[in-house]
Amino acid sequence: MSFHFSKQIPKLKKLLFEMRRLEITIGSFEHNYNNIESSVIFDTRSTDSWKLVFIKKIKGTILDLPLEKGFRFTINSDEKYWEFINYFNVGGRRGEFSLNDFITDLCRQVPLKYVITDNSRKVILKYDNLDSKSEGIYPIRIVNWPKIHAKNPALPSDKFHRSPENLAKTKELYPDIYKATKSYDITIVYGNDPNNKTNSIIADPIHSCDRVL
Repeated sequence: MSFHFSKQIPKLKKLLFEMRRLEITIGSFEHNYNNIESSVIFDTRSTDSWKLVFIKKIKGTILDLPLEKGFRFTINSDEKYWEFINYFNVGGRRGEFSLNDFITDLCRQVPLKYVITDNSRKVILKYDNLDSKSEGIYPIRIVNWPKIHAKNPALPSDKFHRSPENLAKTKELYPDIYKATKSYDITIVYGNDPNNKTNSIIADPIHSCDRVL
């Protein structure tokens, strides 16, 4: 019989509430266990299953674990169990390590209040770039596609518009910008470093694209 462990992490429900308040589906928090420092992704995008993804700092090693219904941390095979053991560098034999103690410690580190920071944005993009044509976390320019098409009538009307990937990236990294621009054909251009337009785009994205309304 293969290994199976499942235990509820109640604080994930509170974290989910915070994420839904912000209207995002990917959250992250910092975690330290047995001197292994990780960033943890709480990914709720799938309608079928959610997951916790541990990403080791510096090395970038990934441990991907499913969450069963009820916010239950789950290890459901021998292979996944030994992957867990090797990731956290703990003893896997009887009496060497307690998964219950690990869950207690993990629960303690799940934040009750979620704030999106530059660090959390970088962690999320390290996990999933979201938009393959866009790098970086800082808004540096806005492309106003209606204005471009008006100035260039020869452009094909079925091309040169905001992509779904760009909108998805904005939704997860800057939900306020997403809410302000989601109804308009606007592309947020991201860079690895902020520029002199970054703060104004974050503060007022609509007026930053030269009054797209």
